[in-house]
Amino acid sequence: MDNSTPNMPEDLVRLLDNELAVEEKAELESRLAADPQLQQDFDSLLCTRAAIRQYGLQQQVSSIHLQMMEEMKEQPGKRISPVRKIFRYSAAVAAGILLIVGGFFAYQFFTLTPGKVFSAQYQSFELATVRGAVNESAVEKAFRDKNYTEVIRLHDAGTEAGIKTEFLNGAAALELKDNAKAITSFNRVISLNKEAGTTSFRDEAEYYLALSYIAAKDYKSALGLLKKIGDDPQHLYTSKVTAGLLRQVRILSWH
Repeated sequence: MDNSTPNMPEDLVRLLDNELAVEEKAELESRLAADPQLQQDFDSLLCTRAAIRQYGLQQQVSSIHLQMMEEMKEQPGKRISPVRKIFRYSAAVAAGILLIVGGFFAYQFFTLTPGKVFSAQYQSFELATVRGAVNESAVEKAFRDKNYTEVIRLHDAGTEAGIKTEFLNGAAALELKDNAKAITSFNRVISLNKEAGTTSFRDEAEYYLALSYIAAKDYKSALGLLKKIGDDPQHLYTSKVTAGLLRQVRILSWH
């Protein structure tokens, strides 16, 4: 099995190489269907491996072979020492590995967009349904009805204030792709919690704020917040912050 592909879970490589047992393969395929990030990593691996095998390594081997043949023609009867042979083949292997690494990151660099990363991570916020609740606010009702424009109107009118209203305003703005307004509201939620010593909608605000930063192409702020979330095992969204997500945001920051 080729283990030279970087930053890819071993089980994905084993799936690609058809080395998984039937039960393992079925389990991994279920995980791929349920995890967009994992599926994206596998798709990247497929594309990179196919491109490298078809173009990169073949050209590298052909080039080395031609070079050696030319040398033999130029110097007939001259024997190439075993040390030089080992050096040449070692160089070929090293070049192949570098090509794989470079191919993978080149694929990620040129095909990755903030929209793709955002879409893979984003899931619309859903208000919890409390049985028998009769005191639902107008903002909550509008949000539950997916009337996001009305949520923002009610928030801006100032008739309903509070952390929940501020968070729903940010979530509504994000649905409407108003990243600037979403960032302002989510930061406000975090500030209000700090002032009051509470944690109401704090975790939700931090995660959706990180996604807002990605959508707004503020990758430095997104990375800082994602690392904070990933380092906190008690955070509601810690499992969302994978090594793959952090890698993708870093790659976006290089554009």
